[in-house]
Amino acid sequence: MRIAFTTLGCKINQYETDRMRQDLEAWGGTIVPFSGEADVYVINTCSVTARTDYQCRQAIRSAVRKGKGAKVVVTGCYAETRPDEIRKIAGVDLVLGNQEKGEIVNRLLLDTVREDQPGPTSMAADISPVHGRTRGFLKIQDGCDSRCTYCIVPLARGPSRSIPLEKVTEQFDALLQAGCPEIVLSGIHIGRYGEDLSDGPDLAGLLRNLLSRRGGSRIRVSSIEPNEISQGLIELIGDGLCRHLHIPLQSGDDGILAAMNREYISLTYRNLLDSLAGRIPSIALGADVMVGFPGEGDVQFQNTLHLIERSPLTHLHVFSYSPRPGTPAASMSGQVPEQVKKERSKLLRDLGQKKNQAFRRSFAGQELVVVVEDKVDALSGLLTGLSDNYIRMTLKGANGADIGEKRTVKVTEVDEKRTFSVIL
Repeated sequence: MRIAFTTLGCKINQYETDRMRQDLEAWGGTIVPFSGEADVYVINTCSVTARTDYQCRQAIRSAVRKGKGAKVVVTGCYAETRPDEIRKIAGVDLVLGNQEKGEIVNRLLLDTVREDQPGPTSMAADISPVHGRTRGFLKIQDGCDSRCTYCIVPLARGPSRSIPLEKVTEQFDALLQAGCPEIVLSGIHIGRYGEDLSDGPDLAGLLRNLLSRRGGSRIRVSSIEPNEISQGLIELIGDGLCRHLHIPLQSGDDGILAAMNREYISLTYRNLLDSLAGRIPSIALGADVMVGFPGEGDVQFQNTLHLIERSPLTHLHVFSYSPRPGTPAASMSGQVPEQVKKERSKLLRDLGQKKNQAFRRSFAGQELVVVVEDKVDALSGLLTGLSDNYIRMTLKGANGADIGEKRTVKVTEVDEKRTFSVIL
């Protein structure tokens, strides 16, 4: 049976797609590209914005068109929050919520079950490691207890749930044995790790444990809220823990932050960035920024723009607000026109690109350690690598034997989009 996957959304979705892929391969399925012919198409969806809902529907209809009798399975956050909407799309055979992803084998291949094959597992509890040749992903937490007024994730993912320490360390060790040079700790709200465990560590405690057993591998932390970056965590950055934090901002205006129900103010956020940049040389600092939240006028947007201009942020993820049914912000007054959102998004993206290029230029002539990836720079045809402080390099002198290895490189050239380096 030929099975094709496509995934939209966050790293947790990517992780869970890989888990489903492994489960189906263990049952005898053959994974094929989503662009080609398959017997089963699996679309793992996101629902963070109206745009992603639209992209999900496009992917579903694409699978239906080219499937010609193939089964079409839809799962993920869009399937969790809008299952009836998906079932109305002609050609969809199966809709699975996030908690049902671990049941895909039984739900899809029930008539092919053999007694000697293992049964499905709950995706919420399963943290079997997923890795390629260059990077391992380890899910340490799922769900969210926050109630940001624009966000549907708590409805799609449920409450915050931490994976117990012993299970995390077991799978971390498995990734080390597999030879992963970099391990990424992922979750929906990882800064809350351990709060729901009666006798477990917090995130900093978990990191100390993992760093003590990491060998030569490095650890990267995925997105973390600004009010959850403890001094204990900061003290670990740079010695095995990557000099890279992605810290959601959303808005630089205090009135908008309050309306969003964010748990910090702009001054706190700015002071945190300045402190991190001052204490940790060459740290990469990224942020999510939302434009067009209800009530965002020119003054509020300028507050966001000015905060970012004056900050040590090195890269931005900019996206437009879109109303999500079931969230408080969807019924707020002061909705911003789409054209205004587009104009503001462009201003922020241009600023983000300018700051990122300046950050990368500061390393011209310097040496950095990268993990060589199996990704290829589309323009040059050369392999790429990633430094611990989140600079993607286009590598001169790399070959297949370097993939998955750490290599010291020297930065030779920086242009608007790329950073060239040579392996030493």
